[in-house]
Amino acid sequence: MIARRGLSGSGSQRTARWCGLRRGEKGAGPNPTDRGKPGYKEHLLVDGRGVPLSTVLTAANVNDGPMLSPLLNALPIVRPVPDPEHPQHLCLDAAFDNAPAREVVWEERYTGHIAPKGGRDPEGMVHPGGQARRWKVERAHAWHDRFRRLVVNWERTPASRYAFVCLANALIAYRT
Repeated sequence: MIARRGLSGSGSQRTARWCGLRRGEKGAGPNPTDRGKPGYKEHLLVDGRGVPLSTVLTAANVNDGPMLSPLLNALPIVRPVPDPEHPQHLCLDAAFDNAPAREVVWEERYTGHIAPKGGRDPEGMVHPGGQARRWKVERAHAWHDRFRRLVVNWERTPASRYAFVCLANALIAYRT
C-alpha cells in the first residue's frame, strides 16, 4: 500500500491565513446598490476642469450631506480668501439642499449653487452660459473608473483604499 500525501480534512474549514478577513469588511458599510455587500463611497471636490482637489472616503451607506464640511476641510492646498471681486463658487447637487449644508457653504464663504430637490423650474432663471455644472464631478468619477484597482474593492482596510484613491487623484491631476 502506498500512503497518499496531501491535505487532510473535509475541506470545509478555512485553513489559510488570508481567508480570515474578507475584502472591505473593516470600516465599510452595506452598499445599497450592490445587494448589501460591504463597500466604500468616495466624496469628491473638483475644480472647474474636473480635477479632484479633495477626497473623503466613507462607508457606502453614509449620506452625502454630513460629509460636506470634512470634504471642504480636507483640501491639501491653501485656499485664497474670497472677496466680492473674486468670489469662489461651490456647485452642489440636490443631496445638499438642506439647512445644514447651506450653513456650511455660508461659513466657508462660498457662493453656493445648490440644485433644488424637486428639480429646476424649466422657465426659471438660467446662469450665464446655460451649461450644467454637475458633469465635471461625474467626469472625475468616470476617470476613477479608468483605474482597475478602484473599480472592484480589493482592499481590506479603508486606509489602503484611500491611498489608491489619492494616487489616482494625483495621476489625474498630472494628466490634465
